[in-house]
Amino acid sequence: MNGGEKPIRRTSNVISVLIDTNQIRNIVVYHRGGKWYLEESLKFDSAALLFAHYMNKPLLLDKIPVLLQRGVNLCRWEFFHRNVKIMKTVGRGAYGEVKMAELHKRNGETSIVAVKTLSQETGLTISPKLIKEILKEARIMRRLRHPNIVTFVGVVLVDHPLYIILEYVQGGALDSYLRKNKHKIKEDERLQLALGVAWGMEYLHKVNVLHRDIAARNCLYDRRFTVKISDFGLSRKGTTYKMKTMQKMPIKYMAPESLSQFLFSQKSDVYSYGILIYELYSCKEPYHGIANVEIRSMIVGGKLNKMPDNVPPDLSAFVIDKMWCKNPAARTDFHEIVQFLEKKTGRKLQKDAFDDLPTITAVGALTTSFPFFCAA
Repeated sequence: MNGGEKPIRRTSNVISVLIDTNQIRNIVVYHRGGKWYLEESLKFDSAALLFAHYMNKPLLLDKIPVLLQRGVNLCRWEFFHRNVKIMKTVGRGAYGEVKMAELHKRNGETSIVAVKTLSQETGLTISPKLIKEILKEARIMRRLRHPNIVTFVGVVLVDHPLYIILEYVQGGALDSYLRKNKHKIKEDERLQLALGVAWGMEYLHKVNVLHRDIAARNCLYDRRFTVKISDFGLSRKGTTYKMKTMQKMPIKYMAPESLSQFLFSQKSDVYSYGILIYELYSCKEPYHGIANVEIRSMIVGGKLNKMPDNVPPDLSAFVIDKMWCKNPAARTDFHEIVQFLEKKTGRKLQKDAFDDLPTITAVGALTTSFPFFCAA
């Protein structure tokens, strides 16, 4: 905010205006005393009359005359709060709560969804930077379509709290399932879980997405025994990513080069996946009971978790020799991991597994306010 600008209240109406091809300006629309206006000297009885006026008479923005040309409607995956009926809280995420909700679409269809909310109760400051990070997660997720990845359904951006709407997975977090069923899970099920995550990760790397936070807590396990990769809060587009400044990161799951050089790649995802294999068999977090400072030193120094005794010898060797190599270039990739596990389990990803995915709606650019206008 510039020194001369007034803060905008959370309840302000805002229109976003695209000027030329690369400049977007947000304009506050005031609604007071039954009147709508952008400037005190010119008030209207309705928002429609206001827009009609500025589509014929220019508005001055920084002394530049701007004429509203046409409105851009919400995409089919952008919703209002009135479309989302919150039912109950089912968990917590990095930015707030995760809720079960009923989504009422504009075509009259109703479906049960999961809603990630941005909440001040987490202690985080709801800043433009944080909102940008959340929108980045939504942009990445809305292009993904795979049976082992939670499906993006839509967003609510026109008012607070912001919502990211996702496929509702009946079951729960994989880490909770592992802890509760530690002595009941059979070998075949563990391998099926490992393969499901590998299928999802192979797909992510094919479409150039780095997950950067592979862990059992970020996977969901539904009642049909399908595992789905969920949280994409740290994900980035591309095959490599260099973190510029130190941020809060899941140290226990990070590769040596990520800890020492802040460097992330498809190979660091492979390393983290090896940690997830450890979780599948130990049914607990890695480096349990050890402080983060010591864990960092252990990982960088090559002193790693001892694989549990119940891990098949060939899988244990594959993780240690092919996933946990200190040199990233020496690590395997998810194509080879999938081949190894498919051969071991005798399973292949069935094409009809894609048929049951929630319908993905039209893809367009994510906006941060409504309505959006192109200007002359």
